[in-house]
Amino acid sequence: MRVILGSLKGRPLKVPPGIRPVSNMVKKACFDILSDVIEGKRVLELFAGSGALGIEALSLGAKEASFVDVERKSIAAIKENIASLGIEEKARVYLKDAASAINDFHVYREQFDLIFLDPPYHEAKLINTLQNLEDYDILAPSGYIVSLMFIKDEYTKSSSKFSVVLEKKYGQTLLLVYTKKGA
Repeated sequence: MRVILGSLKGRPLKVPPGIRPVSNMVKKACFDILSDVIEGKRVLELFAGSGALGIEALSLGAKEASFVDVERKSIAAIKENIASLGIEEKARVYLKDAASAINDFHVYREQFDLIFLDPPYHEAKLINTLQNLEDYDILAPSGYIVSLMFIKDEYTKSSSKFSVVLEKKYGQTLLLVYTKKGA
């Protein structure tokens, strides 16, 4: 796997064993859609795996990225990727589950302009994570939540705070972009 766009284009990324990496086609489509809203933004990648989405955002000019994963092998891979790319000053890495991380960011009044959700397929984590993001509001007022999920997994198009503004299918992956209602 490699960084596909921006200042780090072509640089390799380590993917931990047992992790399903985002395909280059889906990643490119996602960042083509988001290219105008990344520069100077704060990014959060939940279920980070290799950190590919947050690193891609940094490559395209994001101000900083926070990476959260519950697996030690993923945290090790993310740290290795960040170090090999020389972007340590722009990255924070957390070994914890998504719900705890969301709560902690809320407690410290942190907000993110762009939140990536790429939960494991077939585990129905998207709906619970969106509910946590509603309960503990860490999305900036004009921010986006970008979810990549298995096309047959359950999801919601609208909730009390968020609504889908873009839905695209790429093979077995569904790309959903949410914004706050009224944003």
